[in-house]
Amino acid sequence: MGSRLRLRGIRHRRGGREVLAVAELDLAAGERLAVLGPNGAGKTTLLRLVAGLEEPAEGSVEIDGVPTVEAGAELRRRIGYATQRAGLLSTSVRRNVELPLRWRGLPKAARTQTALAALERLGVAHLAERRAAALSGGEAQRVSLARALALDPRLLLLDEPAAALDAEARRSFLDDLAALLADRSMTVVHVSHRADEALRLADRVAVLVNGAVRQLAEPSRVLREPADAMVARLVGYENVLPARVDGSGDVLIAGKRCGLRRTEEPGPVAVAAWATGLRLAEAESGALEAMVQLVTAGPGRWEVVLAAGDTTLRAHLPLTEAPPAPGDRRAVHIDQRLARLVSAP
Repeated sequence: MGSRLRLRGIRHRRGGREVLAVAELDLAAGERLAVLGPNGAGKTTLLRLVAGLEEPAEGSVEIDGVPTVEAGAELRRRIGYATQRAGLLSTSVRRNVELPLRWRGLPKAARTQTALAALERLGVAHLAERRAAALSGGEAQRVSLARALALDPRLLLLDEPAAALDAEARRSFLDDLAALLADRSMTVVHVSHRADEALRLADRVAVLVNGAVRQLAEPSRVLREPADAMVARLVGYENVLPARVDGSGDVLIAGKRCGLRRTEEPGPVAVAAWATGLRLAEAESGALEAMVQLVTAGPGRWEVVLAAGDTTLRAHLPLTEAPPAPGDRRAVHIDQRLARLVSAP
């Protein structure tokens, strides 16, 4: 069974500056939380507080009802921590994985058996006697995760473990991590600055910006209903556009109607729209009009960059369509099913 996690009134400072302010956060046993945010948002600081490596300036962190500042060896043994850099010692892979088991006092035979089983789960048992310094980045991260999982933790902390990997190695690592977690009941806190990593492993997502939680919800809701412009950018909306609502309820971008309406009072807003939600047509009077700046071939699509005055728009078109050419002018309509009005930045 996973651990329960409870944070209350957290405020943490570093160098005289507040780097984290979390009023309340609870995780049920076995829940998986992704913490998504840009670099410098306070994600690693949050993990360090949960792990008990730092004490908050204010507030409390509790694991299974015990404050981390009072944690003894028994509580700390419930925590596995895989960092952004593997941090392996210059010895064999097997000995690296055995090390925390040795601290726990397991006999040598049990340490070896447990370490090899953890390496097998991560697909790197064949590297057991190789020196850690000879590993590739992807192999090192798998060994680091095996070391964390060998402890059979009730709480697993993941600090962007795939950040340094290339696209293919990252995809393989995350696929295997998802499969590993699928049949385990441990509680997981996984931090990342990449939405694709954070969303796929989580029951809930906490979007952290400047040390504060902007939104806390299940992945589908964060994707469909981002709380504001910053959250929309972080979860991957290619278009987060300044706009305003006029007196008739039309949403105007660059002063032109874009096909969206809002019944609330007039004023500034932002339009968060997926690139697949932009429809291009022949220029027409009164509609949002933009000039094509760039057309490139992307994965299964044409990627089109347009300019409407000072506003840049991005559209993805099917490869089955003939793309416009740079310099062409097009009317831009935004599909309301693939767009969301959010508070202006």
